[in-house]
Amino acid sequence: MREVWSQLLRLPQALLVQTDQLPFDSTYALALLPLIVFSILFFRQDALLLYGLCLLAGIVCLLSIQLARMTVGLPAWVGFKASHPLIASLLIACFLSPVTPPWVAVTLVILLVILDTVVWPQLMRMLVQPALLVFAFLFLVEGQLRIPFVNAFDLRPLDDPLTLWYRFHAMVDPIKMYVGNVPGPMGATSMGAVLLGVVYLWYARKISLSLLLGYYAGLAAGALAYGSDVAFQLSSGPTLYIAGFLAADRRRMVLSDRLSAAIGVFAGGLTMVLRAFGQGPNAAWQSLLVVGLFATLIYQLTSGARFSLPAFRRLRHRPSYPSPSGSTAGRQLRPGRTAPLPVSRQQPVLATGGSTLAASRRYQPAARVHQFDVSAQDDIVRQMRIQAARRSRSRGGNRLVQVLALVVINPIGLWLTWRRSDPAWLKSILTVLSIAWYTGIVGLALLVVRLHGFRI
Repeated sequence: MREVWSQLLRLPQALLVQTDQLPFDSTYALALLPLIVFSILFFRQDALLLYGLCLLAGIVCLLSIQLARMTVGLPAWVGFKASHPLIASLLIACFLSPVTPPWVAVTLVILLVILDTVVWPQLMRMLVQPALLVFAFLFLVEGQLRIPFVNAFDLRPLDDPLTLWYRFHAMVDPIKMYVGNVPGPMGATSMGAVLLGVVYLWYARKISLSLLLGYYAGLAAGALAYGSDVAFQLSSGPTLYIAGFLAADRRRMVLSDRLSAAIGVFAGGLTMVLRAFGQGPNAAWQSLLVVGLFATLIYQLTSGARFSLPAFRRLRHRPSYPSPSGSTAGRQLRPGRTAPLPVSRQQPVLATGGSTLAASRRYQPAARVHQFDVSAQDDIVRQMRIQAARRSRSRGGNRLVQVLALVVINPIGLWLTWRRSDPAWLKSILTVLSIAWYTGIVGLALLVVRLHGFRI
């Protein structure tokens, strides 16, 4: 009892003072608490039902992953930098309409867990949150099933404030949007609740403030360019939810703060453009998805250019380290000078112990691929580098299958592309095809919506 009481006494200090030491999942759970409370207050039984089903789907995914680890033996990189399945289920549930069919909610939770846990760690340097792809799938399902948003308390079908602004040029009071008594996603209708969660995430240093501020700067600039009310455009709860909880996740940040802010500015301006075309609350994730894909393409091209030359040179011997006598032997030093110390350019940066050196000798990568430092102290990082350093046995036999998978099932095609040790120029070409594939799918979906008059 004394230990339990001491832990309870330390809880306020951990939640409010030492927040940077909290794990990401615990911090996100605390930040999502105001959203869940307000959504249950506004939508009652419907919100409780969807939250319960999504949590149940997350529990099933969690048990499946643990069972696979015990039976099949999943690699250590599975789940690396991924959200907990229960947190992923809450992230999906907060963006659903209260009248969403249960099977749609469960399917989206399972899809996000698979993408974030299995597929995304293999893609390495992706600047896109996998939940944005899940919301794209939700967008297509809502267009086909015509799932509407409903008003709080009375649950009558009604358009969200951004759609009303597009159709009737009517603006809802920003104070009402701040409270949350408006139609929209059940966990993101209240701008105040979302802002409270985002502020706690920023206070716990779990999100990128530069991307968030850049996004809202671009959104405000776009609102001024269109001559719209800036306060109304900035008071959207779903927009802050997408930008703060998902896009600004610091675990996904691989660029500097300046580049992240630039990405946010471009995404914010594109959000206002999409709102002017009637996309409503979906404009936030659409703009962040498009800008993130193009930023990933540019980042892959610029970072892969450094290693493109060694990709064409097939080394037939292992790199040799210079010997202590190799640089000064056979040469006479001038009087008064001492021999310089030998510099080992190929030695790993981190200091290694006996077990890590044994692991690096055991898993020596092939000579035809890039050399990776497999002597990291962290077991997960070391196994991920070992998997990246290994080359597939079938060098070119399944190239046609890889290209077909890239065209037909794009995420699997990307996974098959970047997990191989092919030249950088080939990976860049396939990534360009991937961007074109996504752009074509989005254009086709918008064309179907316009032709058939589906409700967005």
